[in-house]
Amino acid sequence: MESPALAGRTSLPSRRMLLFVLFAVSGFAGLIYESLWTHYLKLFLGHAAYAQTLVLALFMGGMAIGAWLTSKWSGRWRNLLRTYAIVEVLVGIAAIAFHDTFIVTTELAYTSWLPAAGNASLAIAMKWSLAAALILPQSILLGMTFPLMSAGLLRRHPERPGEAIALLYFTNSLGAAVGVLVTGFVLIERLGLPGAMQFAGLLNIALAVMVWFIAPGADSTRQSAASIAVSGRVSLMLIVALLTGAASFI
Repeated sequence: MESPALAGRTSLPSRRMLLFVLFAVSGFAGLIYESLWTHYLKLFLGHAAYAQTLVLALFMGGMAIGAWLTSKWSGRWRNLLRTYAIVEVLVGIAAIAFHDTFIVTTELAYTSWLPAAGNASLAIAMKWSLAAALILPQSILLGMTFPLMSAGLLRRHPERPGEAIALLYFTNSLGAAVGVLVTGFVLIERLGLPGAMQFAGLLNIALAVMVWFIAPGADSTRQSAASIAVSGRVSLMLIVALLTGAASFI
């Protein structure tokens, strides 16, 4: 009979690998959202290029805000993986409600808010602001997922941290690439925009449930936010990362 200690040791690698797989599903769903938001906002803004630019800027900017908020708060959270699961549930709920929210918001915009603007410039500003409000909250939540998953994984499995971060980035990015292809060539054709959005939302909720049950208890190691000092060299590297991101997206 296998001892409990041995069973525990053998279960840890499988749980760790399952988290990589689930994070690939998260990336898959996340790029479904980005693809679908472009289609939705194109209908509202009236121009595909405007919609693509706005969605990309808000998606990346929202993710940056979400990651920054997580850096401020995560030191006080006892179980980062369960916090990650909660964020994924919120993303899923927002996705399931998105189509109806979009319909109600745009109808009110066309029938009441935009006619009351009084001039074209204000109407355009209102239109872009409404479009941003439709997707920015979800983008911020999506931005919280990578730091929560990576820090939560490292707290429970601190061995080989470089490998863990690289594999998380790889699996999430791979899932995202597949998500774009599947959305464009399969989901929209078969499910339409509302069905594809709800499908992605259900994916987020399902993976959140799985993460919740494989991450019981408090994290084994914690570091308070106050104990993290950012040196001048680290600040310089963050500036380099900022410029690198700006150049790549240009």
